[in-house]
Parts: sequence; structure tokens; C-alpha cells
Amino acid sequence: MLLYRCIAGFACMGFAFFAMSQMALADASSLVFVSPVLTFFMGALFLHEKIDPISLISAITAFGGLICVVRPGFLFGYDHPTAASDGSWVAVCSALLGAFSQVFVFLTMRQLKGLNVFVIVHYFALASVILTMLWLALIQQSFYMPDTFLLWRAIIGTGIATFGGQMFLTRGFQLEKAGIAAVMRYLDVVFVFIWDSLILGEHINHWSIVGAVVILTCAVIIAVRKIQMTMKD
Repeated sequence: MLLYRCIAGFACMGFAFFAMSQMALADASSLVFVSPVLTFFMGALFLHEKIDPISLISAITAFGGLICVVRPGFLFGYDHPTAASDGSWVAVCSALLGAFSQVFVFLTMRQLKGLNVFVIVHYFALASVILTMLWLALIQQSFYMPDTFLLWRAIIGTGIATFGGQMFLTRGFQLEKAGIAAVMRYLDVVFVFIWDSLILGEHINHWSIVGAVVILTCAVIIAVRKIQMTMKD
């Protein structure tokens, strides 16, 4: 199970980072956070979990929010203020693959609740280094060494923040029920929208805000309904 968590975590971060580099940070984050909706459908399809009508309506509605974030040209047009920052379909698919991977991360972390958090984070980091080196050697076949202080600062800062985030995230899922912990994670999107606008200075399309609100609202409803059904059982 630890191996699956490491592979799924690496895939999630890889797909998410690529999407964030190719499209607006707020849009990429919103797409990645479709994972609770995907979890609902996967649970019903593969685990034969009971389908709650309210959750089903919320899950279907969430895809309306997904369309608002993706903004396909045949619906929203190709000429608008944020057209330059809209991601390609490759970036969109990468973000959605990150969401799929995140589903498996959540499931495996819950199964590893008896394992020390530092052990999980250690092996995840180790697996990420190994898989990254294999990717560079076999697929990308090139390595770029940062040559400016700003790049090194960004890389080191990303590493420290990621380590801290993974540690607290893993511990949170060990201590709390998966549904409640997942709801708390939706604060990520709130901070992303704030920092994307204030720090990065990116112009956020109003449809992205609408889509993010729809996705988050539906995801929270699904999580809360799941908690209520679990408490009844």
C-alpha cells in the first residue's frame, strides 16, 4: 500500500505541476480539486457504494463548474481577456489526471493510518527522486541546472513547502476521517485564488471563479453527505 501511495503521489504532483506551468494557477488547482467528485463516481462504479441522490446531483453539477474553468472555445469563444493564459487541452488533461491520481492518494493514506507520518513522507520523497531520475534519463534525456538565485530560491522554497504540506496532509488524514479532512483541503483553492491574484498578478477569468465555487460547493456537499451516511451506519 505504501508503494501505491508513493506512485500515486508522484503521478499526482507531476501532472499537477505540469498543468500549473501551462495554465493559470487558479484554473489548474480548480481542475485538480475535482478529485472528490471522481471519488464519488469511482466508488459507485468499482466499490458498489450506495448512490445518494443529493450527492449524485452535486456530482453532475460539478461538471458544469468544470466546464466553466476549462472554457471550451466552442462555448465561450476564443477571443476574451484571459485567452492567453488559458491552458491547452494537454494541460487540462494533465490536471484531470492529477485529480485521478489524488483519489488514490487519499485512499491509500487512509489505509496507512497506523504508519508513522515521517516514514510515509520519507518513502514518498525517496520514490519521487528515483522516479524523477528515471524520467530524466529515459524520457526527457536532459537536465537543467538553475543558474540564478531566484530559481534556486524558488526550488528550495518549493521543496520546503512541499515537505511540510505532505507531512501535515498525511498526518491529518491519519487522525481525521477522510471526508472531513478532504473538506478542509478545499481551503487550498481559496488561498490559490488569493495568491494567484495578489502575488503572481494573474488576471483570473470570472468564469473560473464561478466554476471554482460550483466545484467546491458540490465537493463539500458530497463529503458532508458521506460523513452523515457514515455516522448513521
